[in-house]
Amino acid sequence: MIEQIETSPLPWQEFSVVLDSQNCVIQLRQVAESLYCDLTCNEVEIFKGRKVCVGTDINCYPSPNFNGRLYFVDTLGQSDPQYEELNSRWLLLYENADSEASNEQ
Repeated sequence: MIEQIETSPLPWQEFSVVLDSQNCVIQLRQVAESLYCDLTCNEVEIFKGRKVCVGTDINCYPSPNFNGRLYFVDTLGQSDPQYEELNSRWLLLYENADSEASNEQ
């Protein structure tokens, strides 16, 4: 299952979301021309300061403490996200591990 995560067009934001029964805190921040992400899952830091590239799993080093993928898609092309059009042009998606496994078959 792929789920869209609601974001806001703000240069810095932190929010909580439950993803496949995992209690997550996501922080997004724009620094110059790049968007960076932090993820905490069930009070365990999964990653911090990860640069966001469109279409690429933000959690590029899988962790036993987080199941699934987080990634942005660009609805108008292939540009990396900028905060001004988060949740309109750039969508943050979560894909659970079951979806990942079925895509690999």
